Amino acid sequence: MRHCCKFKADNVYFLEDNDMFSSRRLSIGFCPICKKPVAELVEWRFDGVFNRQTLSGINANFMVQELKEQIICSINDANYKKLKQEPYGWKFGINKQTKDGKVRQYASDFYGNKKLIKSFYAKV
Repeated sequence: MRHCCKFKADNVYFLEDNDMFSSRRLSIGFCPICKKPVAELVEWRFDGVFNRQTLSGINANFMVQELKEQIICSINDANYKKLKQEPYGWKFGINKQTKDGKVRQYASDFYGNKKLIKSFYAKV
């Protein structure tokens, strides 16, 4: 995003397609220099024309309120769901044995997720 300087957006929302535009994204952030809210709407028209609209201050707040009902999901929500479903990233194994001799092997990650891989009886 660009306002007084170039900076990264705090959150990016994906919007529903409407009858004129597709691949719609709404980026929201605060300018690090002037501390104003900045909103940027990026969308493709169906005839192939790229449209970018950047607003700041109170106009950015009005644009966000206007497009709030069209939000499908956000980048932060998608990343949170990805980390909380199954083991993600670096994985390590955990072997646990119960009193009756059954061994359970789990794949685990550093986010606290674990998944049962194999279960068998240990030979004594």
